[in-house]
Amino acid sequence: MKLQISLSLACLASCVLTAGTPPDALRIVETSPLRFEPAADGDSSRFVARGIRFQFEFSSSGAVFQQGAKKVRLSFQGAAPQARMEGVHKLPSNTAMYIGNDPAKWRRRIANYGRLQVSGLYPGIDAVYYGNAGELEYDLTVKPGADPGQIRLRLEGARARVDRGGNLIAGLIQKRPVAYQIAADGSSVPVESRYRKNRDGSYGFALGAYDRSRELIIDPVLALSSYLGYSQQDVAYAIGHDRFGFLYIAGTTQSSDLLIAGPAFQPTPGGLTDLFLMKIDPNVDPSIQIVFSTFIGGSLNDAFGGMTVSPDGQVFITGSTMSGNFPAANAAQSTIAEGTTSDAFVCWFDTFQTLLYSSYLGGSSNDYGYGIAYDSNTGRIWVTGGTQSDDFPNIVGTTGGRIGSQDIFVTGIDPSRVGADTRVYSTYLGGTGFDTGRSIAVAPDGTLWVAGGSYSFDARIVGNSYQSGYGGGGDAYVAHLNPALGADALLYSTYLGGDNLEEARNVVVDSAGRAIVSGYTISSNFPTTSNALQRAYGGNTDAFISIIDPSISDHSAQLVYSTFFGGANADAIFDMKLAFDGALYISGMTTSPGLPTSANALQATYDGSMDAFILKLVPSRPGTAGVDYLSYLGSGGVQVAYGIDVLPTGNIYLTGFTSGSIFSAFGGASKPTDPGNTDVFLIGFNPAAQ
Repeated sequence: MKLQISLSLACLASCVLTAGTPPDALRIVETSPLRFEPAADGDSSRFVARGIRFQFEFSSSGAVFQQGAKKVRLSFQGAAPQARMEGVHKLPSNTAMYIGNDPAKWRRRIANYGRLQVSGLYPGIDAVYYGNAGELEYDLTVKPGADPGQIRLRLEGARARVDRGGNLIAGLIQKRPVAYQIAADGSSVPVESRYRKNRDGSYGFALGAYDRSRELIIDPVLALSSYLGYSQQDVAYAIGHDRFGFLYIAGTTQSSDLLIAGPAFQPTPGGLTDLFLMKIDPNVDPSIQIVFSTFIGGSLNDAFGGMTVSPDGQVFITGSTMSGNFPAANAAQSTIAEGTTSDAFVCWFDTFQTLLYSSYLGGSSNDYGYGIAYDSNTGRIWVTGGTQSDDFPNIVGTTGGRIGSQDIFVTGIDPSRVGADTRVYSTYLGGTGFDTGRSIAVAPDGTLWVAGGSYSFDARIVGNSYQSGYGGGGDAYVAHLNPALGADALLYSTYLGGDNLEEARNVVVDSAGRAIVSGYTISSNFPTTSNALQRAYGGNTDAFISIIDPSISDHSAQLVYSTFFGGANADAIFDMKLAFDGALYISGMTTSPGLPTSANALQATYDGSMDAFILKLVPSRPGTAGVDYLSYLGSGGVQVAYGIDVLPTGNIYLTGFTSGSIFSAFGGASKPTDPGNTDVFLIGFNPAAQ
């Protein structure tokens, strides 16, 4: 577990961004090591690490983080006065200081170091500070025979306490530490560890049994949490990130006092309910985390559907609107009959919050956009949702007309073209009932997977389908398309469900081209597999996670993994992300007590209302071995986690809405608006480091 003190080189990148520096410069900043250097006054007992908006100052007995007027001190109480701090891992770079007009006081070559080593912090105990992926971290090394009870931490500038899970909670939240030893064969042997409060008010470590003849390493972590709430109702529905570590959050707001920062595309609200988009730097003080933010919307209500973010920070959003003045740019369709129908829309913002493309998408009846994907190889935007329009803009050569009360639509946009020519593909999917596309994903080979729900007993089923017949009550529906084939684009489709209602809300595609689908079900006979985490229906409403491999010739074996997830009450999944290692990160809501939370859970027990939850699942491991992490997240009132994201560092970020003071249980900030108002929340942590 790492100490992550609200610092990342991404904060430098955000400053560069607002100045308009090309992305290549950002890559240089992002990959630069965190540099430690001796203090400007030449005092060799002090080191600093600084950026445009922050400064760390280190002494042998602790560190001070300062950002604007905010200052937090981490000190090692009772540290040995003879402890020696020195820079190690000298870097090829140097720093120059030209202060004042006396050249004799200028320092032209200040050495830069990759690490700070504190030797003899306590007898037999050393510390090392270093940067990892732009974040400041520290480790404590307890030498054979030394007493870890000597370590006493103090946090000044933030209220601190230890919760019942052994986490040290403060304005900067140090989570439960990880302690380990290296065995003779080189493997890591974990040691049970938790924080404890000492009688003198300092904090130390309570450790389980370990081999005192070997070195012990204690590795703490720090995370941040914040509200993004204003005077009215605000809900975040999606979160994504770019390769520079910035987060993007989007949702809806009724607040006219939304905090607008940076080069806002639309600084004022357009109607009663607008969309919002925020770019967040999660590694700086919450008061300056918002790099930019904007309203998006027209004079009537606008609804959020979905968002995706490209690696270089391009943002793509879909939803639906009744506003005749919804912003348009290079639009395939620039008008709507205002107030009479709802159209889907597609928006594309670049990393500087410039609206590069925006268009209505719909016909003469109601149309709704729910899922959006971006193909970085072709530059095309893919959208799915539901349409009730017989004249939904359909490209010649694709599947025929609408046959149900609502059909799924799949539309491709090529924004490199102009106007109406930007719409390069469009088709209906579904049957004679009501069908909705909820999510769309681009496979490694450039084909598309679409997931949603069908109330049609005769939805179009193609290929060696896993489930060719309608289960009843409403089934999940999964389809595989290759738009390059025109009218023959539908390669494979299947129902997925039992004899009652289910709907797929998310689809992702793994490196093998398999579709991973999640959603909710109230069917006790929803199909599960022998390797499932949970084979039996919990009750009321359960979530489900299923993996379909259509390349398997035996259609009955195509469902390679499928599980319920939930307790006796209502449980639902709203977002799912696939990490490079095959782990699934899942968020949603639960009203079920007794879920089997992890030992290191942020919140081990249900609080009695509606809670958010966080699940990290590795489907390649059968049964309960597949759960890497599970936690409730809640407080008084209602909490729902609509969006989840994971960075390459392993940091998880969760967003949604709360009507209660969700962080009060962790010693964090109080809710900024009245009870009952829904505020956006954002929380970040690293479960592998707890």
